[in-house]
Amino acid sequence: MSEHDRWNVFRGDSKSKSDMVFTTKTPHVIQSKTNVHVFLANKTNSKDVCDFKIKGSWSKRNCTIYMGDTSTTIAQVNKMQSSENIKLIKDKFMVTIYPNVDYAFVVTLIAIVEAMKSSNTKGEVAAEVTGSGVAEVIIGAIFS
Repeated sequence: MSEHDRWNVFRGDSKSKSDMVFTTKTPHVIQSKTNVHVFLANKTNSKDVCDFKIKGSWSKRNCTIYMGDTSTTIAQVNKMQSSENIKLIKDKFMVTIYPNVDYAFVVTLIAIVEAMKSSNTKGEVAAEVTGSGVAEVIIGAIFS
């Protein structure tokens, strides 16, 4: 992490640059809304356009993940709505992942945003993301 909340995601337990899958960062040091840029590992210049963008309000559990700098949506996070039969439990949300999108990629992005926004879980989620069994562990860290 850095002043821009940069996160690097690697293949397996490696921390080698050759095993980097993608990196995320906030474009501004201070921001009130969620705004995270995602760069695939093949990006070499900091001026490159991001491959994915996360925008919205994480505190309201209302975010959208876009393809690059376009309006093409690949996933959405929304606060769960209560009904008569289901009690709304604080901090629960629903994720809609569009066709042909990698579920593990989206879950990893959600875990990173949660860690960025929740100072009490930064170390916990960061440690969990680097472990084996990534999807199960990340879901446990977010949804427990």
